Amino acid sequence: MKTIVVGIGNPILRDDSVGIKVVEELSRDVDVDTAILTTTNFEVLDKILGYDKAIIVDAIQTGNEPGTIYELSIDDIFVTYSFTNTHNLTLATTLKLGYVIFPEKMPKEIKLIAIEVEDVENFGEECTPKVREAIPKVVEMIKREISK
Repeated sequence: MKTIVVGIGNPILRDDSVGIKVVEELSRDVDVDTAILTTTNFEVLDKILGYDKAIIVDAIQTGNEPGTIYELSIDDIFVTYSFTNTHNLTLATTLKLGYVIFPEKMPKEIKLIAIEVEDVENFGEECTPKVREAIPKVVEMIKREISK
C-alpha cells in the first residue's frame, strides 16, 4: 500500500510545529514518503494525490489536556465547506474538495492524527513539555499503522 505521512504546522510557533516534529522524527526511523506543509490549502492535495493511504498529523486546540492524541476521520472534522479564498481553507474542506474534484486520485484511506496543543501564539522552536511528550507516542502509532 503506497502511503504518505504529512506533518502540518508552523515551525516557529511552539506547539503548532508538532506535526512537523512528528514527521521529522518518523522519517529518521521509517522508510515512508513524508511531506511537511505550513498550510492546509490545496498544497495538501498536491502531496497526497496518487497515494492509497495518507496519514496527516497536525495540532488541534479544543481546550482539553495538552498532549492528548486524537485519531480522526475527515467526517470527524468536517462541518461545512467554508472558505473565502484559497488562502483560507480548512483541512477538512481541502480534503472534501479533493474527493469531489479528484475522486480517482485521492487516497482511499485518510487518517488524521491531532495533538492537543497548549501554546500556538508564542514564537519558539520547542514544543511545551506535555506536547513534546506526545511526539514519540504518535510516531509509534504511525509505525504500527504503516506496518498493517
